[in-house]
Amino acid sequence: MKINKAAIESYGRHLLGAAISAVATISALTGVSPLEFNTGEWWTVANAIWVAGLPVALRYLNTKDPAYGRVAESIAKEVGKQLKSKSSSNKRVTKK
Repeated sequence: MKINKAAIESYGRHLLGAAISAVATISALTGVSPLEFNTGEWWTVANAIWVAGLPVALRYLNTKDPAYGRVAESIAKEVGKQLKSKSSSNKRVTKK
């Protein structure tokens, strides 16, 4: 299975956003610095991080998603073949 670079980048953005928002929210609600979080607060941050992967996983499982879906690579190959065949048929050689 080839790893889709766009999906990995998307997961990274979701992960970073979820971690920052979870730490900021917990810090604001408890009035405690992230350096002073106890185990319960870090478990909440950990839950936010794994939940960040759900949108990416759902897009991967969606077979109709052309960007991340399981069929994205085969669709890209098929479109590439069609474009290549059209461009080669449009080329005309003229004699002088």
